[in-house]
Amino acid sequence: MQKSKMKLTAFKLSEAVIENVEKPKAVLVESASKSPRYAEDGTPILDSCSKITMQCVDLSVAKAIEKLGADASALKTVTLEFQGTEQNLKEISLEELLGSELDVTDADVMLQWQQGRNGSRGGWQGLKLVLEIDGEDEKAENKK
Repeated sequence: MQKSKMKLTAFKLSEAVIENVEKPKAVLVESASKSPRYAEDGTPILDSCSKITMQCVDLSVAKAIEKLGADASALKTVTLEFQGTEQNLKEISLEELLGSELDVTDADVMLQWQQGRNGSRGGWQGLKLVLEIDGEDEKAENKK
């Protein structure tokens, strides 16, 4: 996903792309959930979807561990987010994502927001992979 450059004096941390991080080529999805959009008063909007968040493991490491007869479920997970239009996100089945192998070579590495405990504010801690899913349909159309 190609992002435009931000100016150092006018930036949004939520849109900053980190380019000097090694990332896996593919991941195995262990869990997935959809996040709702929220109204201005902070209440979730029913039947809405702002993103899909998954916990995944590096596929090559998981396969190597399983070949040795060990349990790959103990591997450290990485967060992968699907972002796109609400319609496209709602069409994705969480059940079909579980256990699936996903190519993440086009994913961006971005800062991850961690919500604080017990109502505290939280902050930027750690990194996540982000895939923009809306461009996939356009890529398929261009190949025809």
